[in-house]
Amino acid sequence: MLLVAAGGAAAQEPTLALEPHPAPELSLSPAPGERQDPDMPTETLGAPTAGAPTLSLADAVRMALERNFSLRDSSDSVASARWQESAARSEFLPQMVPTFERGEGRTLFGLDVSQKLPWTGGTVVASGRYLTDPDTEGLYPRTSDVRLLLSQPLLKDAGPNATYFNLTNAERAVVGQERSFELARQRLAVQVASSFYSVVAQRQLFEVAEQSLERTESLLKASDARLKVGMASKLDVFRAELQAAQAREGMIRSRASLETALEQFRGILALPPDNLVEPEAVSLAAPEGRDVEPVEVLVGRALDHRLELKEARDRVEDARRAASLARQEMLPRLDVNLGVTRLGFGQSFSDLWGLSDRQVELFLSASYPIRQSSQKANRAVSELQVRSRERAVEQLELEIEREVYQAVRELDRIRQSVEVQDQAVDVAAKQRRLAVLRYQRGLASNFDVIDAESNLVVARSSLVGLLTSYAVARLELQRVTGTLAVDAEFTP
Repeated sequence: MLLVAAGGAAAQEPTLALEPHPAPELSLSPAPGERQDPDMPTETLGAPTAGAPTLSLADAVRMALERNFSLRDSSDSVASARWQESAARSEFLPQMVPTFERGEGRTLFGLDVSQKLPWTGGTVVASGRYLTDPDTEGLYPRTSDVRLLLSQPLLKDAGPNATYFNLTNAERAVVGQERSFELARQRLAVQVASSFYSVVAQRQLFEVAEQSLERTESLLKASDARLKVGMASKLDVFRAELQAAQAREGMIRSRASLETALEQFRGILALPPDNLVEPEAVSLAAPEGRDVEPVEVLVGRALDHRLELKEARDRVEDARRAASLARQEMLPRLDVNLGVTRLGFGQSFSDLWGLSDRQVELFLSASYPIRQSSQKANRAVSELQVRSRERAVEQLELEIEREVYQAVRELDRIRQSVEVQDQAVDVAAKQRRLAVLRYQRGLASNFDVIDAESNLVVARSSLVGLLTSYAVARLELQRVTGTLAVDAEFTP
């Protein structure tokens, strides 16, 4: 009876008239960059700063190849090796040393010429002296001395290996520095690409955070308006305020990360941090199926083209040459010599040749050091060096094979993750629209909207990171297989 009476009393009380204006509703349309259909391509986000000069990836790589400090040091190393090669090659050119002396009426002209013979290891030494001494007590005030000596080693220092050892080492140093320079170019190109796409990713993440903040502030306004008309609780407003604060903080972090990425990009290009140049806006294309050759083919290609492996194999040959020379140094020195001497005396220069004395000598010279501790140590060390470098080649081959496997696996992982994350973005966008619709109809609180918004931000951020990583991973695969042609890959 009390319940019936209370119900009747309540029915007789006048009802409060609500405002005719409905509470603001959240938009159900997707934010910029979201897709209603998974088949629709991803919209390009992350435009550069208005008015800032921009560079394409190819232009950025070319600028880095010209300005990067580390690469310029590597280029100087190549030039230094070439100078050393030129000095080693000059040993096979004639060496001429003129001599002139004058004092107390005595005059001496002289010339020494030496030539190192190719292949044989022999040497030719010629010397000439012309002396004028009017105060001499002899009958002939002018004398001449011309000597020619040909020495050919038969055991020690004989043969092309000993003859060209220093020159070959100098040539190998040039090849090694050129390979190091090319490897530095490849690594720099990948670094520039990584920094370039890092800026692109940070731009898009900043816009994702900015759009999330706009949607969150719209939710806050709608929650506050619903609270005023009794359609929401104070907890909904607090929840929306917290989400808006987190979105603002996320946008601040994204802005700082973008500035850091720009500074790193400019640093690789050897530009000051306050320079305004930026990467241009690019579209991040999703990978289409498995577009990578079989890993066995890529491994074989890497073993054939990697410059590090070629250099390691050449170092084995260098060690073998050094070991052969060390064994040859253990032999006794046995040289065959041919000497020609012509001494002249006379009153004038024309008389020197007419009154000259000629001598021709053919003789052998031999020597053998009793103490050879140093030579024995050099031979043992050189043989150990051969085995060490052979092991280094085997180890490098295994490392290169692992790098190729890892690069292929990383590309495949990114491709599969893009497919999964692409679906996650669509699901997160649909979840948010459904949560907004339920919130507008009073079927749920804004908790579901905030949770769906967080899921959407995470999904879109992950997708951006995967797409930029895929672009860099493709270049890294070319690098580890030794097929990254920097000049051809980054042409305008």
